[in-house]
Amino acid sequence: MASPFEAPATDTQLAGIPWESLSHIFMFGNGKGGVGKSSVSANAAGKAARSGLRTLIIDCNAQGNIARELGYKRAEWNDGGAGLIEALRTGAPLTPVENVRENLDVVLGGPALGDEFGIFFHTLLAKEGPHAYLRLLMCLLPIAHRYQIIILDTPPENPSLQRLALAAARWLVIPVKSDGGAEDGLAQIGLEFSYVKFVSHINPHIALLGVLLFDTGRNYSSIHADVRRQVQKVLGEEAHMFKHLIGHTESVARLVRKRGLLVHELADQRVAGDRSVPETVVGLDSDYEGFTEEMFARALELRKDAAA
Repeated sequence: MASPFEAPATDTQLAGIPWESLSHIFMFGNGKGGVGKSSVSANAAGKAARSGLRTLIIDCNAQGNIARELGYKRAEWNDGGAGLIEALRTGAPLTPVENVRENLDVVLGGPALGDEFGIFFHTLLAKEGPHAYLRLLMCLLPIAHRYQIIILDTPPENPSLQRLALAAARWLVIPVKSDGGAEDGLAQIGLEFSYVKFVSHINPHIALLGVLLFDTGRNYSSIHADVRRQVQKVLGEEAHMFKHLIGHTESVARLVRKRGLLVHELADQRVAGDRSVPETVVGLDSDYEGFTEEMFARALELRKDAAA
C-alpha cells in the first residue's frame, strides 16, 4: 500500500507564513481514541518545561483531558475551551493560561470544542474553503515566538480539529497501542495528513516524526514486532518507530489523574518517601524521559538533513 506520508513533493507555498520559524511545533494525533495522546502530550511538555524550555500545550480536544493530566479540571479559571473557540472565531491571538507549571502554559480545551465549534467552523469552511484550516495557525503565530516548544493534543473524533492542528504543526507523532486496533487509526490520521500536505497544500512542511508504542509491556518483543508490521503496512516501509516506548503501569496511570500530577511529579513524591506511589513510577518516568529526548533529537536531525 502506498504511504500517505510519501506523496510527490510540491512547490505550492502559501505566502506570508514564516514556516522556517515554526519547527518547534509538535502534534500528537491518531484516528483512534484511547492510545495515550493526552498523556504523552502532557508528560512530554512537562519534561520540556522542567528542563528549562518555555513550553506551550494547546488542548484541541473537547474532552479536555489535559486538564485531568495537569490537575486543573475543577479550577475556576478552566473555561472549557471557550477562549480557544473565541480566538478561532475572531482570528485573535491565542491567550494561554500562564505557568500552570513552571515554564508551562496551556491553551485550554474542553466542551466548547464540541457542538459550538462545529457550528462555527462549518460556516467558516463554507466561506474560506480549505484555507479555513489555517485559522489555528493564524491565531498561534503572534505568540509562537514566546515558546521553545509547542505541543498540540488532538482528538480522534473530529477531523476538522485534526486538520486545524496538522495545518499548524511541523511534526506529527502518532501514539499507538498494541491492542490489535492500530490499523484503522493509522489510516485515518494518514488521510488527514495527506489532505493537509498534498491535497490542499495548506501545510507543505509538516512531516511524520514517528510512531510511539504506548502502554505496553516493555519485554513483549513479538507483540512489538507485530505492531511494527501494522505500522509499515499502513504508513509505508520507511515509517519510523521510536526506540523508546511508554510502558504499561496501570496503577500509576490511575494515580496520575486522581492526583492531577505528571509522572515525574509522582516519581518525585516516591523518591521523597511517599510509599502510596507505586515503585513502578520510576520506570515510567524513565520511559517519558527517554522518549522526549529522542523526539527532540530526531526533529533536530531531520531539520539538519533538510538543510543539507
